[in-house]
Amino acid sequence: MQKKTISFSSKKTAFYFDAIFAYLDKLVSKEKAVIITDEHVFTAHKKKLIGWNTIVLKPGEQFKVQQTVDMVIDQLILLGADRNSVLIGFGGGVITDITGYVAGIYMRGIDFGFIPSTVLAMVDAAVGGKNGIDVGIYKNMVGLIRQPSFLLYDYSLLKTLPQAEWQNGFAEIIKHA
Repeated sequence: MQKKTISFSSKKTAFYFDAIFAYLDKLVSKEKAVIITDEHVFTAHKKKLIGWNTIVLKPGEQFKVQQTVDMVIDQLILLGADRNSVLIGFGGGVITDITGYVAGIYMRGIDFGFIPSTVLAMVDAAVGGKNGIDVGIYKNMVGLIRQPSFLLYDYSLLKTLPQAEWQNGFAEIIKHA
């Protein structure tokens, strides 16, 4: 595993490359953490999530809306999440957007990190601090810019991706190149 820390204007973010999911409990205690994921990621990786507080969302861009944010906040309250809690977005771009956004507004801001599970999330969605939700037909209309404390890159997660997800990720890499 390789660690690289980058200082942004508001905070430092630690990037853990070639890591494994099991390293997560070295970064944050299970008692303080709440993992936010979607049904697809949960189904593919449910053994990894045993013992972690987990909120499972419906997958898809159509659920990147305020109603989902409200549901996540309700679940955080039920789990007893407080200002010392850490949200962890485990999934693709929709999950990283929702997690970062909720972390920025819950109790006026709590800590968060990402475990991106798609190529696109690893190279774009989880990087840069942009976290937002859609309003009606308008994409990312409401949001904030806030850096995660860490990104954990577990490349073995990519083994579960369909071909289309690989193509989306590599198209983004080519676009940036």
